[in-house]
Amino acid sequence: MANLGQIRSKADFIGKLNPKALDALKPHTPLVFSNAYVELLVADVVRSVAGAIANKAMAKEVMELSRGMAQQAATSLTASWEPGDELCPPWPWPWPGPWVPVAEPDPIPWKVISAAEQLELAYTLTKLAGLTVSKEINGALKGAGVKLAGLAMGTMMEEFEKCGTVPRKPFPKK
Repeated sequence: MANLGQIRSKADFIGKLNPKALDALKPHTPLVFSNAYVELLVADVVRSVAGAIANKAMAKEVMELSRGMAQQAATSLTASWEPGDELCPPWPWPWPGPWVPVAEPDPIPWKVISAAEQLELAYTLTKLAGLTVSKEINGALKGAGVKLAGLAMGTMMEEFEKCGTVPRKPFPKK
């Protein structure tokens, strides 16, 4: 089962790094990231999505897309290498602060619907397409999202009908 919460969280985090979105939240923030760095972060999330895709051929296709994105981003990052850039920023220690582990409920109180997870992954790919500056990568991510959504739609209704989710147990009486 894919950790969709982690993938969604990574994608949302990258959206917050977009300087325009960040400026809307807190005007004139000093945290400005280069396009190359955001591209590298997007490539990482695309790699996570690829690992969660059920269709092996599609997973391989998305992984290759991620690999190409990472190569382009790495080349751009090294071309603009400067002291104090986003790879080694002058942020105070500890940053971004203490990490608080977030546990998911165990066990999950519902049955997993694989096609719905695949559809969410497809949606994540289309959201990531809006975070890249490359028209080619944008088109490739949207195309991969559409293709993955099409694969998921083939079994979605049947999986929802047969999901097997049962009502939860009532709270114990005192």
